[in-house]
Amino acid sequence: MSHTRPSYLGAEQTMIAAIHPLCGDPALWYLKIMALDERTRLLAQQSPTRSAPYPEWNGKAAEPEEAPSRFGLWQIGALFGIMLAYANTSLVWATHETVASRFDTLRSSSWMMTSFTIGYCVTLPLYGRLSDNYGRLRPLIASYSIFSFGCTLCGVGQTYWQVVLGRIITGCGASGIISLASIVITDIAPPSDVAVLRSYVNVASSIGLASGGPVGGLLVGTFGWRWSFLGQVPIVAICCLLTARGLQKYLPHVKEEEEEEEEEEYEEEERDSINSEAAMKSPTMSFDYPGAIFLAIGMASFLTVIDLQSQLSWGHPVIIGTTSLCVLSVLAFFAFETWPGNRELLIPLRLLKTGVGAYCAGQFISQIAPYFSNTQGLSDAQAGGHIAPSSFGSALGNLFAGQMIKRFGSYKKLSLTALFLSIATSLLILVQWSHPIGVLAGLAVFPFGFFGGIILSTQFIGLYNCASKPEMATAIGMYYMSQQIGIALGISCTSSLLKRQFQATLEQRLVGIPHYMEIIKKILTDSSVVAALPASVRLLVARCFMASFWVVPAFSIATQVFAVLPMALARERRAGDRGKSETEQVAVSGAGIDA
Repeated sequence: MSHTRPSYLGAEQTMIAAIHPLCGDPALWYLKIMALDERTRLLAQQSPTRSAPYPEWNGKAAEPEEAPSRFGLWQIGALFGIMLAYANTSLVWATHETVASRFDTLRSSSWMMTSFTIGYCVTLPLYGRLSDNYGRLRPLIASYSIFSFGCTLCGVGQTYWQVVLGRIITGCGASGIISLASIVITDIAPPSDVAVLRSYVNVASSIGLASGGPVGGLLVGTFGWRWSFLGQVPIVAICCLLTARGLQKYLPHVKEEEEEEEEEEYEEEERDSINSEAAMKSPTMSFDYPGAIFLAIGMASFLTVIDLQSQLSWGHPVIIGTTSLCVLSVLAFFAFETWPGNRELLIPLRLLKTGVGAYCAGQFISQIAPYFSNTQGLSDAQAGGHIAPSSFGSALGNLFAGQMIKRFGSYKKLSLTALFLSIATSLLILVQWSHPIGVLAGLAVFPFGFFGGIILSTQFIGLYNCASKPEMATAIGMYYMSQQIGIALGISCTSSLLKRQFQATLEQRLVGIPHYMEIIKKILTDSSVVAALPASVRLLVARCFMASFWVVPAFSIATQVFAVLPMALARERRAGDRGKSETEQVAVSGAGIDA
């Protein structure tokens, strides 16, 4: 690689140029050398969280190669892994009612999705910390392994709650697959290629969402629902091998035991010399275990309340107890994050000055497949295929937003415009989807996904421009966690609202049919019962579902209107403003994440 040497270098350049082939750009080394003073150690410390020995070749440590802009093995493996993680999500969106019906637990079908989110959100901050302490490669390989184990448990589970446990474990692995890929991109890709690779990540996620529903539904109809999970295991293994093989060139290896002991001895000397309390903390002991535990309990209890309130009254002891546990856990979480002591914060509250403000991107999409399945008698594969237009629209929206931001440099106006157009699309769906719809009306999900893709892309750019470099990994983790929490809340709330409204409509319109209460109970327990009903009753049930579906787009409109204010108040920062004061960066980064 050629380097242009600046003309201002004087006699020092001769010495530095001599070591240029081994040490890189002479201008960079000139600035480093001129910054030295008498207190600088002759051998600089390697950070244990970032640095590790590079692969050895002929007895000499080799420097990591620069990531190429073209696709390599690690990029292919990482993108296919992301695609599979999102395909797993849309697969469950399309088939969760079918799987729950096989265990006669249709009322608890939403736990197929919310359990995934619990595992995803709880472990997401952990991967950032683990990657800092042990490098990027080991946690990434671990995430693939955890994902495979979760899919296996889902496929072989003999009870519904064993399948739910498998979904929790799958979410734990998916969070690492998705977040670490973005962190690796920001680590090793040239700055000019980060935006391009990020667009590839968005496209991969959209393709995964689009393909997971129909492919999973096809597998369920052909081989059974278990193989829709077991079939993912060999694909994950291939992605893991490709990623690990490709990243060996670009990411440093983990230290050998002898080198770790030498570094520990050096760190002890360094602690004594600088008397730094932060350096004295062990990465394991200083981890925010209380924050992680209370966050998990709070999320699980909240989602349990959302799921149970459709079956039990708000005055039921179980609802009261679970709600109290949720409130206490959330308060404890904020208390531990406000007064951290010697712990490293799981989620720095200074980045959340105006609240998380998670955009509920999945509150409508999660109900597209059940809508078509219940109203048109479609198979899981056919119903899942109706998610595809929204996913493709999201991919195009991401690409469109990237090009617009690259050309004009502004993202706030584009984000607000897309939000208002998304609200208009939801109003159109609210009006049309309460009645039998045709092909064109069904394609209304395409602009919904298109505008949603623009919003997600612009908010990530705002986050990237606002977050400081040391906080980038944490900010990226919070970005994905906010996204997933929004999806979980949307799914739980709309599922609960729709089931309650559907039950009320059935009780109102089936009152003249003999044994109608028994029929309603069976319909709410097992969706496959509808196919066995007489044609006249099936038609009536379908109309009841259509008449109840209005709550889904109505909830979508409400959440999007609620998001207008924080997005409008968020300050826009350009890429050239990233070097400004840290206080300003932190304040704006919180608003950027909220929006």
